[in-house]
Amino acid sequence: MHEATATRAPQSAPRSTPRPSNARRMRAGVTLVEVMVVVAVIAALVGILLPALGILRKNADMVASQSNLRTIGALMTTYSLDNRDHVLPSQFDYTAAAGKTQVRTPSPAGTTPNTGAVLKGSWTDILWTLGKFGPIVPLGGTDVPSPTWDYRYDSPDFWAYDRPDMVDSNPFRSKSPIVKPFSDAGGDARPFGNGASIREKGQPGYFAANDFFDARSKWYTNAMIRQPANSVYVVDSRAGETIPLSTVAPNAWKPAETDCEVEFRYVGDVCCMLFLDAHVTTSNKWIDLADLQNNRQTRVERLDQRN
Repeated sequence: MHEATATRAPQSAPRSTPRPSNARRMRAGVTLVEVMVVVAVIAALVGILLPALGILRKNADMVASQSNLRTIGALMTTYSLDNRDHVLPSQFDYTAAAGKTQVRTPSPAGTTPNTGAVLKGSWTDILWTLGKFGPIVPLGGTDVPSPTWDYRYDSPDFWAYDRPDMVDSNPFRSKSPIVKPFSDAGGDARPFGNGASIREKGQPGYFAANDFFDARSKWYTNAMIRQPANSVYVVDSRAGETIPLSTVAPNAWKPAETDCEVEFRYVGDVCCMLFLDAHVTTSNKWIDLADLQNNRQTRVERLDQRN
């Protein structure tokens, strides 16, 4: 017998691992096109988010402004309780009155206020004194006629709003800046001038008191006002601390006119209002004063009369 010879299966040669092609290597990383797509997406998101963030900031400003108005309303109520129910005057003249020397009085003695006569002023001067918000010591500079004036007894003027602490601590201004000053020329805000000037652009917006309550012509008590919940005391303004009646300045309350003194500075072109009963609300633009008073039940004039 022949021995069977074992046969072995031929061994195959070892297989070599194929190297990835250049295209496959590029797919494993990040291509320039993909980077550009990511950048474009981020840019699109930023473009969407920035306006939204701006709206959120403006809405936050409006909420803060309304909080300031509520503080004013509380101080206004305190004034009435301390003064036999008299409504806080929008303007006053105490030059012939006794016992009122603690409003717009030079402090320290012999200095001169930045604007306005001694013993004459607006509601902000009264509440600044009543609430003991002062003194504010000035920083000096070319805009300060009297570097020693410390604003103990009158509400500070425009130059003080370059100070962050002044902006944060004073409730008598809006948290939203003046969008369009009333005048391009130099001058002073109402009541001592004709309106806020261009130098005040970007500073906190004014709250203006309804000059129906101008005590230089007549004092009112709360009992004399027919509808205090509908009677405007303060409104957002670009002109200053007071706003005249339509008989004095026909376009002061008319949004379509360039000399309108109300400023609609918040999202949606709305303004804030404080009413005589101390509640706060907002209003979008009205057509004219008749629209505001007749269609929106918001009273500005003839507040002591039924109609």
